[in-house]
Amino acid sequence: MNFLLKTRRESNHQGSPSSEELEEKIVQVRELLGSLTAEMPAFLSDATIRRFLRSRNWSTEQATKLLKETVRWRRQYRPESICWAKVSGKEQIKYFVYLLESLSMNSADEQEEHVTWLLDLRGWAISSTPLSTSRESMHIVQNYYPGMIAVAILSNTPRIFESFWKILKHFLEAKMNEKVKFVYTNNPESHKIVSEMFDMDRLETAFGGRNSITIDIDSYAERMRRSDLARGAQSMQMDINLVTGHH
Repeated sequence: MNFLLKTRRESNHQGSPSSEELEEKIVQVRELLGSLTAEMPAFLSDATIRRFLRSRNWSTEQATKLLKETVRWRRQYRPESICWAKVSGKEQIKYFVYLLESLSMNSADEQEEHVTWLLDLRGWAISSTPLSTSRESMHIVQNYYPGMIAVAILSNTPRIFESFWKILKHFLEAKMNEKVKFVYTNNPESHKIVSEMFDMDRLETAFGGRNSITIDIDSYAERMRRSDLARGAQSMQMDINLVTGHH
């Protein structure tokens, strides 16, 4: 079971630039990106640039470098073209990118947001998630969607996962490694960690919550299809504005 949940967070961080300084940095990044902003206007929004700046400690040079690498990846992978109808349960990376793309492109420009990644690993086996798949997933989220994952909760990991994790964590940046939390359903300390982060009445029992209602896959699929349509309309409007010169 794998969930990405979007929640709000405080916008004032120690060492963060003022609103005026941040706007100036965004302008500087746009200047450094040059024609790329016209090539991918929907992706290279102020919200995206702000997130990349934050992930690189507000360095315009480092944020621009990472954005250029991401643009090259997006040209080839085309994550904006992935829709619910094209996602197979066996395509773990494609599904993960689809969720990240949906969340990132639907983020409000004026609000900082972050994502909590919930994984129920009960019954996990190495065959279900090969190391190569995990490494690629980590590379994508750290380099092409930086700053989105605020915390990753790994629930009910079996003992065999410990050896796997010792290898996998070497591919994580220090910041990402610090965001990983291991929790266990019947562990009091784990319950405390989870209860401080979630409404326990809404959180599923698999993660220690009290919500025993299983997800309605049909309703979920319909919601994702509506999200795809909204994203497509937004992208089309961006293209129209680009052609007509409207902003």
